Amino acid sequence: MERLHHLQPKILVFTFGASLVPVIFLVGAAWQFGHQPLKDLEKVRLNDQVQAFRGYTAASEKGLQDLAAGYAFWTDLYDAVQQRNRAWITKEVSDQLVFSTDVDAVKVTNQAGDVLGSRGAELELPAVQERISRLVKIGKTTQDLIQTDVAPQAQSNSAAKLGPQRQVLMLSVAPIYKSDGKGASPGTLIVGQVLDAAWLQKFLTYSQPTTKLKIFSLQGQPVVASHSDLKLDVWEANHFSTEVLPKIRQGQSVYRIEPQSGLNTVYAPLMSSNRPVAIAKIQIVSGYFSQALTALSQLLWGGLGLATLLSIAIAHFLAKQISQPIKQLAERSQTLAAGDLSSPIPGMTAGGEIGQLACSYQEMAGSLKTLINDLEHRVAERTEELELARQTLEERVQERTEEVRQQHQQLQQAHDELQRLNTEVTAKAEQLSIALRNLQKAQAQLIQTEKMSSLGQLVAGVAHEINNPINFIYGNLPYISRYSRDLLDLVQQYTQRYGHDPEIQQRKDAIEFNFITTDLPKILTSMETGADRIRQIILSLRNFSRLDEAEMKPANLHEGIDSTLLILQHRLNEEAHNLDSIQVIKQYGPLPPVECYPRQLNQVFMNLLSNAIDALESCSRPDKQIVIQTQMCPDNQVQVSIRDNGPGIPSEIQEKLFDPFFTTKPVGKGTGLGLTVAYQILERHQGQIHVISTPGAGTEVTIDLPQAATSLPIAV
Repeated sequence: MERLHHLQPKILVFTFGASLVPVIFLVGAAWQFGHQPLKDLEKVRLNDQVQAFRGYTAASEKGLQDLAAGYAFWTDLYDAVQQRNRAWITKEVSDQLVFSTDVDAVKVTNQAGDVLGSRGAELELPAVQERISRLVKIGKTTQDLIQTDVAPQAQSNSAAKLGPQRQVLMLSVAPIYKSDGKGASPGTLIVGQVLDAAWLQKFLTYSQPTTKLKIFSLQGQPVVASHSDLKLDVWEANHFSTEVLPKIRQGQSVYRIEPQSGLNTVYAPLMSSNRPVAIAKIQIVSGYFSQALTALSQLLWGGLGLATLLSIAIAHFLAKQISQPIKQLAERSQTLAAGDLSSPIPGMTAGGEIGQLACSYQEMAGSLKTLINDLEHRVAERTEELELARQTLEERVQERTEEVRQQHQQLQQAHDELQRLNTEVTAKAEQLSIALRNLQKAQAQLIQTEKMSSLGQLVAGVAHEINNPINFIYGNLPYISRYSRDLLDLVQQYTQRYGHDPEIQQRKDAIEFNFITTDLPKILTSMETGADRIRQIILSLRNFSRLDEAEMKPANLHEGIDSTLLILQHRLNEEAHNLDSIQVIKQYGPLPPVECYPRQLNQVFMNLLSNAIDALESCSRPDKQIVIQTQMCPDNQVQVSIRDNGPGIPSEIQEKLFDPFFTTKPVGKGTGLGLTVAYQILERHQGQIHVISTPGAGTEVTIDLPQAATSLPIAV
C-alpha cells in the first residue's frame, strides 16, 4: 500500500511524457526541415565561389599558355636560338615578358638544354626543373600548376630565417618555331607566374567585397592570402590535418558552416592534370543566414513551451481519473493474496476498463479456488510416476554408458591406425615428389648443357679455322697497299716522260687508268675494313664459346652480352625475309668484373634473348625493340635487365614459366628448358631471376648476381 500513494504522481509523469514526446518529435522535424535547407543554400553559394575561382585559375592558365605560344611562334626568336644570341634573347624575350606582363619568371633553352636567357629564380628550383623536363618531352605547348618552395633569392631576410616557404607556380612550356610553324624546333620557351596576393586581389574584384581568399599547401601550410593574415585560426589548428587534408587528397571539398559568427568557409582542392596541387580557402559573410536561424529557433522554442503547458494540464486530469479505482483494486488484491477467495471484488458495477478489470478479478478468484484443489490431487499422482521413471532411467543410463565406452575404444584404435598409414603415405609421396623434381632438373640441365657445349665447340672450331687465313690476309694488306702505291707512282713517272705516245695513251684509255688510280686505294681500304670486321667477329665467337674457361673467374658481362647478340644478329636484321628488324637498345652502366662461369652466363643470355626475339617475331607491331640495361645495385649486386615490347605473357601461365619442359611455342620450335636451365645456373651462382610481364605491353626479365660468389661446380 505504501507504493499506491505514489501512483498518481507516476501516472501524471507518464501521461505528461506520453503527450510531450510527439511534440518534441514534431519540433525536431521542423528544426531539421528548416535548418538543413539553409545550410544547403550556403553550400551552393560557397560552391559558386569555388567554381568562379577555378574558372579564374583556368583563364589565367589559358592566358599564360597563349602568351607563351605567341612568343614561341616567332621567327626572330627561332633564329636567335639557333645562333645562340643570348643578349638579344635576354633583352627582347626574358626582360620584355617579365617587365611588361604578369609573368614572374622566363627561361629560354635550346635542344641541348643550354640556358640562352632567363629571368626570375622560380624556375631554378629542383622540383620545378623536374616538372619542366616532363613537359618539354611532350613536344607541344602545355601548361601545369605546381606547388613548390619559394626560391631563396625571392625570400625576404626574415622569411629566409624561418626556413623554406611554399608557393604555387603556374607553368607554360612551348616549343619554339618559326612564325609559319615550319621547321624543327631548336629550343623551348618556359614562362612561370606565381599565384601571389595581387593575383588573388584581382579575382576578388569580381566577387563580394567581404570575401576572403587564402591558399594552403597540401601539407596544411598557408601559402598566400588576399589579406595580410597568414596564420591558422583556432579551428584549423585543431582540425585541418584530421578533417580537411584527407578529403582534399580524395578531390572532395570541405564545408565549415558557423551560424554564430556569420562566417561560412569552404576548403576546395586546386586541381592540375586530375591531381590536387594546393587547397583554396574561400570565406564569405552570411548575415541573413544567422538572422533566419535565430528566428527559426525562437519560433520553435515558443511552440515547445506552449505544448509543455498543455501537456501538464491533460496529464493532471487523466492521473486523477485513473488512480482512484486502481487503489481499490490494489486493496482487494491483498486480501486475495492472504487466501480470501470468497469476498466480492469492489468496482464490478463500474463501467469502462476498471469495471471489466474487477469482473476479471472475481472470475480469477473462482478459478483459482478450483485450480488449487485439482492441482493438489494431480501433484500426488505425478510424484509417484516420477519416482518410478527415475529408477528405470538410472538403469538404462548405466547400460548405454558401458556400450559407448566400448565403441569409443574401437574408434580410437581405428583412428590411430589410419593416422599411422596416412603418415607413411605422405612421407613416401614427398620422397617421390623430390625425386621427380631432381630428375627433371638433371634431365633439363643435361640436355641444355650438352646443346650449349656442342654449340660452343662448333663456334670455337669455326672461329679457329677462319682465324688463320684472315690473319694472313690482314697481315699482307699493308704490303699490298704499299706495293700498289709504288707501282702507281712508277706508272705516273712513265706517263710524265712517255705520255705523248699514242699507243700508250690508247692502252690507258682502254683499261680506264684514271679510274683504277682512284679506285684501287678505296678497294684496299674496304678490304682492310672487312678483314678487321671478320677479326672482331672471330674474337666475339671465341668470347662466346669460352672453351678455355671452365672455372669460375672474373668476367666482363658486357662482352658476353655483345657476343651473344653477334650470334643472334641474323635474327635481329631480317628484312631479307620480309620481317621487321628488331632494334636493340643497350643501356650499359659501369660494371666491375663479376666472379662467374662465363660460358654458363652466356648460355643464360642466349636463352633469354632468344625468347625475346621469338616473342617479337610473333607480333605484328612495327617498332620492335629489345632494351638491355645493366647497373650496379647496393650490397655488391649486379643487375641485368632484358625488356621487350612484345605481346607479353598471359597471367594464368606465369607461375609455370620455370617448370621443366613447359613451353608455349609450337611443336619443334621450343623445348621448354630455356628458363629452367637459366634458373638453375643463376641459383648456383647465388643469383635470382624475376619475370614481370603485362599482356599486350611486353615482358621484362631481371637477373641479380653477386659480384663475388662461391658456387658449386657446374658441369661444362
